[in-house]
Amino acid sequence: MKRALFIGAAARAAGVSIHTLRYYERRGLLSAPQRTPAGYRVYEAAVVDRLRFIQQAQALGFTLAEIKEILRLKFSGRSPCDCVRRRLRARLVALEAELKRLRSIRREIRACLDRARRLPRLPHTASAICPIIEIQSLLAKQR
Repeated sequence: MKRALFIGAAARAAGVSIHTLRYYERRGLLSAPQRTPAGYRVYEAAVVDRLRFIQQAQALGFTLAEIKEILRLKFSGRSPCDCVRRRLRARLVALEAELKRLRSIRREIRACLDRARRLPRLPHTASAICPIIEIQSLLAKQR
């Protein structure tokens, strides 16, 4: 083994916790490390690069299952890049749709607050639950 790292050193070098490292190992994202006679985990230095890759993929929104598949492709001798491109494109489409939905909700919230600001303070009994939310139906009744 080239440069060996105990679990704490490997985790610190990659900026993850020991628990995260063990979790990734249980999920199959990391190979089982060698063990010392006392049972301590000993990792190759390359595990730090793998941990950083996992973090970068998660930052792009990949799930651990997707990351595992990317790693499987890579270490089976195939390029995972086409798979990554497809998933990133799909993620971008979903993200754009979610942003559109969130912008719409933001517009509705702003409009609701604006209408609530213009209405006189209504007594608590003026609506079934809360006039701020039920403002649309209250306005329709006033017309």
